[in-house]
Amino acid sequence: MKIILLKYFPIVLLAFLFSEITLRIIKPASLELYRIQKSYHKLDPEYFVDLEPNIKVRVKHFMNFYDIQFSTNELGFRGTDKINNSMPQIGCIGDSVTMGFGVNDEETFCYKLNNFQDSKNLVYQSVNLGTDAYGPTAISLKLKKYLPQLNLKLLFYFPSTGDDIDERVFEERKTKKLSRFLFTSQFILTKYSYLALALKISQEQLVYRTLESLVWPVQKLSRTIKCKSGRLPTDECKDIFLSNGKIDIVSEFLISRPPPKDEPPIFPESECTSRVKEFIIPEKMMKSVEEIITQTEERKIKLVMILAPIDIETAYCSQKGKLHRYYEYLTTLKKILRKKKIDFIDLNEKTNLMIDSKGRMNPRPFYIVGDGHYTKSGNDWIAKILSEKAKEVLK
Repeated sequence: MKIILLKYFPIVLLAFLFSEITLRIIKPASLELYRIQKSYHKLDPEYFVDLEPNIKVRVKHFMNFYDIQFSTNELGFRGTDKINNSMPQIGCIGDSVTMGFGVNDEETFCYKLNNFQDSKNLVYQSVNLGTDAYGPTAISLKLKKYLPQLNLKLLFYFPSTGDDIDERVFEERKTKKLSRFLFTSQFILTKYSYLALALKISQEQLVYRTLESLVWPVQKLSRTIKCKSGRLPTDECKDIFLSNGKIDIVSEFLISRPPPKDEPPIFPESECTSRVKEFIIPEKMMKSVEEIITQTEERKIKLVMILAPIDIETAYCSQKGKLHRYYEYLTTLKKILRKKKIDFIDLNEKTNLMIDSKGRMNPRPFYIVGDGHYTKSGNDWIAKILSEKAKEVLK
């Protein structure tokens, strides 16, 4: 057995090195996007992921959805000037939406708060503490680390509709040694090896394409049969295999093209509802939210929680005066914040301000295509609302 291993090990090693070198020379556009994104992330011993300090890179999407500049300061804060504690500061914290995924540094809503001037003519520095996939626990730990190093007077905290998923993943990495080891290993490998990153992306794409081309069409066919036989109500039969009254299955197995630029989205009636279910917030998750509140209170930082329609479906329903199931968590959290008398803004109530170039209420220009993140227009929309709130709070 040892002889066989010794015989084939050099071949495997050479194949690995050849593949690694070839990928580094060719630099496939789709792989390069993920490699650059990996380059500005680092491991953190407490909350697992953070941004590297003093980064300045160009991030271009291989389908031209965005082409942006991404930079961090000496503490790893995105689009933030060198920290100046002689100035009062306005902070923003949350996940990739707060970080400003898909837009330039100066286009992020947090950056637009830089040099904000209050009624006493005090000028504030904006500080963006957002990082991808942050749930309440990671946010609480990051605040614990950085608040002593800052001069924050106001903090805008953006809880996310996916916080429960982020919390589950975080808890697993925190409590299970194997999960932590696997995450750390793949993070390091994919950060420094093109081949490891290519294998990871290929595996993820294979799963997605299998679902898109095989599983989802089969589920849709099942729904079509139920609709044709009258076993489902009409409002749940909008998106089925029908084209001019005929079943059109073949086209559904093809990869769909993105909709025309800025075309208003169309969803079935069943996408929206007049009320959403009560979301059961996990105890640990709520405890972390309370820790964030406590930390700001102890340091006399004014906290405003921003409840935002992260997905275009939520904004679409809001513009029709209804709710979406994606907003269950934030709707439940809103009730808790009211009881605790914590200041908040529900941006879902301000989607009427999402107006396109033709004067229509239309959320499409405010979201990156095929993504829940905000475009420059989306960040402008939020920045204006935050600026008005800052004027109210920082009197």
